[in-house]
Amino acid sequence: MTFDKISVQTFPMRKLASIQQIIDIKPIPGADAIEVVQILGWKCVAKKGEFSIGSMCVYFEIDSLLPMAPWTEFLRRGEEKPFRLRTISLKKQQSQGLALPINSLPLPTQSWNIGDDVTELLGIIKWEPAIPAELVGICRGNFPSFLVKSDEPRGQNFPDVIKEIQNIPIVGTLKMDGTSLTVFRKDSQFGVCSRNMELCESESNTYWKIAKELNLSNFQSSIVKNWGIQLEICGSSIQGNRMGLTKQTAYAFSLFDIDTGKYLNHETLVRFCAEANIATVPVVFAGIIDPSWTIDDLLEFANKQTYQNGLPAEGVVWRPTEERYSEVIGGRLSFKSVSNLFLIKYKE
Repeated sequence: MTFDKISVQTFPMRKLASIQQIIDIKPIPGADAIEVVQILGWKCVAKKGEFSIGSMCVYFEIDSLLPMAPWTEFLRRGEEKPFRLRTISLKKQQSQGLALPINSLPLPTQSWNIGDDVTELLGIIKWEPAIPAELVGICRGNFPSFLVKSDEPRGQNFPDVIKEIQNIPIVGTLKMDGTSLTVFRKDSQFGVCSRNMELCESESNTYWKIAKELNLSNFQSSIVKNWGIQLEICGSSIQGNRMGLTKQTAYAFSLFDIDTGKYLNHETLVRFCAEANIATVPVVFAGIIDPSWTIDDLLEFANKQTYQNGLPAEGVVWRPTEERYSEVIGGRLSFKSVSNLFLIKYKE
């Protein structure tokens, strides 16, 4: 399969709640009432005996906001608001997400298949952090249809993707902790976007200020005529500045060729950024991974990464050195391993 199959719609929509299967169950030392179950590449805590290997369930991903309803009452801790699923630790066992029996939920009685999306049926929405005023901006329009929103899937949702990156050169780049910025040039059109929308030009808006500091409105590349560059803005007033930067800094992580509707590889991104005098995300791995590695090994690698201030890094983004299509993901072969140490420290 070649990258020619890639179109502008590069990543599948995230399923916050889906029908899945229990693939493994293990005891938790010192725990009588709970055990750890594995769904896809995720491990979460469940009531002991509630599932058996092969059982079907509904799996809710972390960052899901569960509605106030009779079936979520057991999660409430006195607060009258939707419940956000986070990474937690119970009896020293990390738990990511929630697994519930299908028959315990208000779902239609029917034959369900693994992978069926029940997000809307159960009223689940994605949790989003509050946006500082300087990042809000005035919306000029929807995110341009000729670009792709930055939204890397997590490897645990596609554990078999590990097979697609074995025996080929790959690059692992540090996941920077900030907010996503997309800047584009399409013929005479120049634009600046947040993660979800195109923004009107503004002197006070952080996205536009960064684009101007980088002088991107005047930049003409010798590498690609019409382009979209995606960067992470990190530093003061953004995500609590967990990287400890002295000023707001942008790191480029993806380059998109608007004319062909394809992402360009990491080497081309680096050359483009050298021309434009833009920093790129740090490379923490380059080469061929150990053939014995699993998704858990990639997570452990992510757990070892730190920022320059010595605090846990958010994780690692994995891509082949040459862009490829992933049959497992159903789009661009690109995914992230988010550090569990980071998630626990910041209770994400």
